[in-house]
Amino acid sequence: MSYVLPVIFVVVTIVTMVLLMRRRVMKERFTVWWAILCVGVVIFAVFPSVLPFVAEHLGFQTPSNFVFFVASIMLVLMSVQFSVEISRLEEKTRTLAEQLGILRTQMEQRSSVTTVALTPETVQLIDNAEPNEGSE
Repeated sequence: MSYVLPVIFVVVTIVTMVLLMRRRVMKERFTVWWAILCVGVVIFAVFPSVLPFVAEHLGFQTPSNFVFFVASIMLVLMSVQFSVEISRLEEKTRTLAEQLGILRTQMEQRSSVTTVALTPETVQLIDNAEPNEGSE
């Protein structure tokens, strides 16, 4: 019965990930690492003798060293994945900012063209208008 706490951890983690995905707070590609973690925890919780066996055959002196090593590897892989995602998002943001600048410039050019293309009657009305008091 020593596997009850890890199984509760797995169930809570899976429920949390599903809720975050349903609310569109977290993308599916980020939940892969959590799923791998859950599978590993279930395997080592249900079959506790597997952890010392694997640790010994991989050259670790204690099973806890193996667990910390695997956790470190997972953190590094998650960091790389997040770095790649941040780089993509920065590139998209830069592209969108450039496109926005181009659109603003085009809008300004069009508005200045429309001002020049006023009818003679409108130009005469603008010329005859009195200047504002604060404009002097």
